[in-house]
Amino acid sequence: MLSETDILQAVRRHLAERGEAPKMSLPTSGEITWHSLLEGTVVRCIETRTEDKQLHRGRIDLSDRPQYDRLEQYPLAPPKNPAALLTLGLVQRGSVKEDPCPCGNGKVACSRCQGRGDLPCAATTTCSNCRGIDACLRCDGTGHRTHKAPEEAPQGADERVTCKKCGALEAACSTCRGRGHVTCSSCQGKGVRECPDCDAEGTEPHKRCGGTGHSVTWTEGIISRQPRTDEIKWPESGLPYMARQHAREYGDWRKTSLTHKDSVPDALEAEFKALLKPRLKTRDGEIARETDMRYLPLARVVVPEHRHRVYYVYPISQSKLQVFILPSSRRTWQIAGAALAVLTALYLLLRLLS
Repeated sequence: MLSETDILQAVRRHLAERGEAPKMSLPTSGEITWHSLLEGTVVRCIETRTEDKQLHRGRIDLSDRPQYDRLEQYPLAPPKNPAALLTLGLVQRGSVKEDPCPCGNGKVACSRCQGRGDLPCAATTTCSNCRGIDACLRCDGTGHRTHKAPEEAPQGADERVTCKKCGALEAACSTCRGRGHVTCSSCQGKGVRECPDCDAEGTEPHKRCGGTGHSVTWTEGIISRQPRTDEIKWPESGLPYMARQHAREYGDWRKTSLTHKDSVPDALEAEFKALLKPRLKTRDGEIARETDMRYLPLARVVVPEHRHRVYYVYPISQSKLQVFILPSSRRTWQIAGAALAVLTALYLLLRLLS
């Protein structure tokens, strides 16, 4: 831990090196506030154990899977790396049952055609060209000529043919020839068509066994290990961004790594120990933990002689301290006010000249 004497001496030395000593009186005392930095990550390995009933359609070899009696008692060594992922599938001893399916061969009657292999179908369909409206201009598709004069064909005369029903020349639709309907393309006029669901076989695969005629059931246990990472950053606020970034780049950070078996080192300041205690508390399902962090003593110094400045002091080596200067909040507002006044005056001047 740096002493206040070390901090003030570093400020005086820094002012002397900058050549400010003749112009500014060197401080003999100051208000020192500690803003020591702590950064890092806590990686926890969280383990969950779950059981579920499994069904496999067909045959399956489960002999290579580990077996257990009680899942919570299954022994598994803690991970060497808490960030490693793991999913382990196990089989409860004595739970495997191989059953022949009641369907026999994996086939059942098709649910759509009820085992017939075909479906009813209309032998004819309405003519798509005339839709039964103008099948024949003389008989309207009835076969009996009307006494009225023939209607003028909506198509050209060469597109009309002799009606198969009434015999009128160039009066009937060329597609259905006056009938008003055509033979169904699906069944070719037979009145039945093949069932598309079973390809006319009348059977389909049994869903329970997937068409294999066999099924296997068992109780499966899953042990899953997932990493969970928490970030550590202290202080979370209250320190200027530029001061923190300067310390990150040049500071002599002390690094340490802890596992779930280690205690917080004595070298850490008391405030860091109080900060880490709740963050290192064991979470539900936690079986391993690794903490990588670094910390840096940093002091904020305000001296009576230089109220317009704030000095930030931190070590850059075991024997040397770095001083980083920022304007005080009051001086920052004064600078901002002056800049605003200049901009306002410039704006008014431009308005007068325009």
